[in-house]
Amino acid sequence: MPEERAMRADARRNRDAIVAAARAVFDRDEQLRFDDFASRAGVGVGTLYRHFPTREALAAAVYHDEVTALCEHARASARPAGETLEAFLRGFADYVIAHAALARTLAALVAPDVQADGGGELERTVSELMARAAADGAIRDDVPPGAVMVVLHGIGSTADRPLWPAEARAAVELLIDGLKPV
Repeated sequence: MPEERAMRADARRNRDAIVAAARAVFDRDEQLRFDDFASRAGVGVGTLYRHFPTREALAAAVYHDEVTALCEHARASARPAGETLEAFLRGFADYVIAHAALARTLAALVAPDVQADGGGELERTVSELMARAAADGAIRDDVPPGAVMVVLHGIGSTADRPLWPAEARAAVELLIDGLKPV
């Protein structure tokens, strides 16, 4: 997402309130007219349109904030590198399971280039976590981050399976076991 101009504090609060309201609506898979996001956020319709001219622009902001939060949380961990990587992988699966409706909505509304940017940010985070864990000897150093991303993508794209939560968690455990040094 392009760099945002500096905002006044009240404008930032309004933007954040709109994004938070949209996140909650998308996470509950609610059907809501676009203008109604303004009342959910406690702002006027003009404020909504000033920040987000379309539902897609609003969804892109929610997506960006969600990806950023996941990545920043992982990067801020004070745990040893291997534990941080494992926690990120398990946390990713748990997040996608807990917020399946949000993920479906964002996948439908967010433009492919924005999704690609978010995927790139996730992959950079996975790469950093893997490099640190490999340097500590906690994981093998011959597994490319792209292989991990394929597993994570698979978890997100199979949500329609009846046993998906258990299978997603099992896939992460297989991934973690496969990353351990031999």
